Amino acid sequence: MNPRERFIKALSREKPDRVPIFVFGINGVVLEKLLGRPVMQRNPKAYLEMCSKGEVEKANLLTVEDHVELVERFDLDAVREVNQVGGWLIDPRWEYFPKDVKIVKKGENLWEINGVPVQYMPEVNSLYVMKPFLPTDPDMAKNFLKSIWNDVTVPDQEILVLEKIAKRLKGKRFILSVVQGTFLPFFSPSTHMMVWLHRNPDILKMWLEYYLKVNIERAKAKIDAGAEGIIENDDYATTMGPMISPKYFRELVIPNLKRLCDEVHKKGAFFIKHTDGNISLILEDIVNTGVDGIHPLEKKAGVDIGQVKKVYGKRVCVIGNIDGSLGGERDKEYIINETLECLKSAASDGGYIMTTSNVITSDAKVENFLAWIDTVKKFGRYEG
Repeated sequence: MNPRERFIKALSREKPDRVPIFVFGINGVVLEKLLGRPVMQRNPKAYLEMCSKGEVEKANLLTVEDHVELVERFDLDAVREVNQVGGWLIDPRWEYFPKDVKIVKKGENLWEINGVPVQYMPEVNSLYVMKPFLPTDPDMAKNFLKSIWNDVTVPDQEILVLEKIAKRLKGKRFILSVVQGTFLPFFSPSTHMMVWLHRNPDILKMWLEYYLKVNIERAKAKIDAGAEGIIENDDYATTMGPMISPKYFRELVIPNLKRLCDEVHKKGAFFIKHTDGNISLILEDIVNTGVDGIHPLEKKAGVDIGQVKKVYGKRVCVIGNIDGSLGGERDKEYIINETLECLKSAASDGGYIMTTSNVITSDAKVENFLAWIDTVKKFGRYEG
């Protein structure tokens, strides 16, 4: 059984020869240590530097090499084509910068991207966008949305990246791609979203409709480019519970999740829902939309992956849920034990895929990464 076949069998809630494993995402600092060379993937400063010199396509294509080498070197079962840090924070129509983007360096860690000021934060290897995509004033927001309503074009650069990955890995590894589309924590000031929910629900609904339209087109284009599965990446909850009440989720978010899931299925691809946090109050609603897999069932948020598997394992593949720090400064025995515990909880009767609860963070140690991969390969057998 090759890696792709193994992944498909598990995602179909069946029992392959062993538990599949993939990297949900990885901080560029850790990736550089693993590959022993500079990388472009999830390396915001290097990406901005190259793009600011007019080498956008070159920068985007370098991420292809990072994706492919990671999965081949560590013999992972799937490649998850990650949204490159930068574009999607600034404009929901981007995941990689388009070729005509205008990037100006204003200081050591300060940039301007199509007029939007962006601060690079080296301590977390990430970007802080100083101006939200959507205006906070309700009338301005409505007029802005009207002005872009028909602009759902997917930039050719992000399709190019996926096409190149698919050309290298098609038939060998399962090819996953990411979209957003059903909620809004990344692209809008969340405090204003909460105000609009009660005072200007028409604007909020308009925004959600546009956001969904963009990402339906993105998902279709990515499937045409070679993606066999789509992960919808919007977070719905914190460790305390859903970001808005279950009532509002069922009214505003869940129907859009179902629409996106249905469109992906019509194209013949699998659909996985990612959301951090304690989703216990809305888990049944998510499963009812027909998603093929759910990730990560976050342990730190109090979600028991074993219990979810017991209740929903016949209806959905459970995916996760090793902490993204891989134990941080703890020794590799810690991550080995965590991995074995996760396997014991979720690897029964098929329908389980191993990955981290979120992006592997900058404090993750290489030896813990290696121990994690090795443990799954040695002991990742389904019971029952």
